[in-house]
Amino acid sequence: MWPWGHLGAAYLAYFTYTRIDSTDRQTVLTLLALAVGSQFPDIVDKPLAWTVSVLPSGRSLAHSLVTLVVLVAVLYRVAAWYRRTDLVRAFAVGAFAHSLTDVSPSALAAVLGGDLSQLQWFRFLVWPFRPPPPYSGDTSFAAQFAAFQFEPYVQFQFALFGLAVAVWVADGAPGVRAVTEIGRELLAERT
Repeated sequence: MWPWGHLGAAYLAYFTYTRIDSTDRQTVLTLLALAVGSQFPDIVDKPLAWTVSVLPSGRSLAHSLVTLVVLVAVLYRVAAWYRRTDLVRAFAVGAFAHSLTDVSPSALAAVLGGDLSQLQWFRFLVWPFRPPPPYSGDTSFAAQFAAFQFEPYVQFQFALFGLAVAVWVADGAPGVRAVTEIGRELLAERT
């Protein structure tokens, strides 16, 4: 999935989460934590696999649910000292949404249809206990961009992002007021 698809899926998951747990609300900081979380697995794994060859795949260490559980637990403990666990929850929703949405729709459909051989495409979720699947084009940023096509799955991701923006706007565009107020204050200080 491309960055905009991950962000769209993460926002829709977080929007749903904040409706279920009304103690968490969308703020500038929680939405920023969500956005970082939604990109975090790729920010870590892609450069470490494709640029410096430290990881076996662009979907391994930070895409692993094992790693994410440990990371979120540590972050939660640290955030508890500062009474900002809301930021960790937002980050966690984004990071877990990212990893789960990196499962190929065709592999998911095949497994749900009973073809368990397609479970191989889920292995990155439990790395390092299982090796990542053999992805074609999992070699460089240039290869990814060269292979980019405006295919139906990419179009779906744009639609998912558009839906997320529409939901955010319909919800009152949480966070915009705080950002505009900060901008006004900064401009007032300069004049």
